[in-house]
Amino acid sequence: MTVATQPGNTGPAAEIWFLDVGQGDCTLVIDSESRNAILIDCPAGRADQVLEFANEQSISIHTAIVTHWDVDHYGGIARVTAAMPPVRIVYNHDTLFPEEDRPNHGIRTTLMQFLNLDRSRTRLDNAQEGAEGLIGKVHWKMLAPDYRELTEAYARRRRNVASAVVAIEIETTRVLIGGDAVGATWNRLIADGASLQSHIFRWPHHGADLDGDTGGTFRDQVLQAVQPERLIISAGATNRYGHPSVSTVRAASSLTKVMCTQVTAGCFGFTERAQRISAQAQQQMRSLTSHHCAGSIRAVVTSSGFTLATQCGDHQERIDQWPVPLCKTV
Repeated sequence: MTVATQPGNTGPAAEIWFLDVGQGDCTLVIDSESRNAILIDCPAGRADQVLEFANEQSISIHTAIVTHWDVDHYGGIARVTAAMPPVRIVYNHDTLFPEEDRPNHGIRTTLMQFLNLDRSRTRLDNAQEGAEGLIGKVHWKMLAPDYRELTEAYARRRRNVASAVVAIEIETTRVLIGGDAVGATWNRLIADGASLQSHIFRWPHHGADLDGDTGGTFRDQVLQAVQPERLIISAGATNRYGHPSVSTVRAASSLTKVMCTQVTAGCFGFTERAQRISAQAQQQMRSLTSHHCAGSIRAVVTSSGFTLATQCGDHQERIDQWPVPLCKTV
């Protein structure tokens, strides 16, 4: 793996892994001394990857957080927690729509599997503004959703409105995990004076434009508030949603270093969303021998800063091989 950014002079306090899970999100924050970890999201089909990683790293899952109930965020959580029961699982069920059985079948199954865990060992908690925890030197705190956002998500049947935003503090390093939080949530956080400035920012919704944004106003305000040194996007090469947004990547790249877990169609000249989800773009991406760009990303945090490493050797060399990389600034 290739190391970049600020080296520390002392032993690591923690590691943060943004796992390459394709079109989905999965973050692991590991306290170095205890080897206890926080798992934030795990998409469907990726539980085995997470469990294998946990065994390789000799870690235990202390806290599992489900940011919201989209399958590319929650789909693998039940299998991971069944195999490696955590001390705490943090999630909401306020956004379930009980009158619709089929769309929520997987969610109900996940909740039932949570209930199968020994209650004396695993605590079930709400994922709402103010929830927090401390694991060794790792402190996490939930900035969103508030109760109004949960209510709106339920009433309007828009789960992303209830997405969690999680701030992680380790020594002097701060990391912000955006879930799939919408523009209104970020507007509320900025208006409330929430502390958003972070060294590493996992951009919400796989690099998409913020919901409700017009002309990039929300995006620019969020970037200004967070001022990240590194911005990370977790997106799958063959996703059919047009992620990430060309305008988001280009705007962020003018201010900071953007790192995508996988290359996507925009880096092959498919700039319009309709082009990125076209059969031609899909065929182009499927023809690649490897979809990794940064791949899995590892941040090692010490008392004096952090180092960042990518799975795929020299990340810049990887970027330079794409025909028109979105994150490459002139």
